[in-house]
Amino acid sequence: MKFVRYQVNSDLNVMAFGLVKGDTVCELTTSFFSTFKETSRKYDINSVRLLPPVTPTKIIGLGYNYKDLVGDKDKYDEPVIFLKPSSALIGHNDPIIIDKSMKKVWTEVELCIVIGKTANNVARDIADEFIFGFTIGNDVTTSNILNRDHHLARSKGWDTFCPIGPWIDTEINTESLKLTNTINGKVFQESNTNMRIYDDKKIVSHLSKMMTLHPGDIIMTGTPKNAENSVISDGDEVKICIENIGELSNKVNSKKLM
Repeated sequence: MKFVRYQVNSDLNVMAFGLVKGDTVCELTTSFFSTFKETSRKYDINSVRLLPPVTPTKIIGLGYNYKDLVGDKDKYDEPVIFLKPSSALIGHNDPIIIDKSMKKVWTEVELCIVIGKTANNVARDIADEFIFGFTIGNDVTTSNILNRDHHLARSKGWDTFCPIGPWIDTEINTESLKLTNTINGKVFQESNTNMRIYDDKKIVSHLSKMMTLHPGDIIMTGTPKNAENSVISDGDEVKICIENIGELSNKVNSKKLM
């Protein structure tokens, strides 16, 4: 199943949950994290605004979780963990806003786990029971501020620096999915989820031993090689694609923010 949050008009206070069937969004009576039913309202998917599919309590990112990024090794270190604020979230077709003073901004294709139920100190063998589904993420990043942003908050935490969507897919095998990051039609990143060092179950188990994961929380499971060459500027169109899930598309708008 593919689930979305959407708006039929531009009123930010009017939001609905939907189930995607082909090119149609079927309205649901309540959140897909609850017991829901379909209503009689249906919309062409191209006629609605797709919002970030969840409103997480936190967005957790993994760094250095792809073998093609860190290089071939006999033993791999555990991935780096960082946080992005929920205020960075935008949806499919929303603009990525970058400040004109930023020297370098790049994009990163990421498979994202969406947590389905509260997870705390979860064993690896049952960790998939706490996964609701998967979506596509773009971990937008700017250059390290004065080489002092060790926790990456100022590099990765800007408003609009976390496009997510367009939907959550609950029926997908993520063991071997092709990922691409395309800017203006040119492919900058191309890899496969089978290159990950930590898989979905190990990621959820690992993180749940440090912090409680809540329904709707997002885990960005890492990006493959060549992210820092995926540089964006005003007017660019970024398409982040993951096989069997879909495409997340956003245009870039450069403004004076500071």
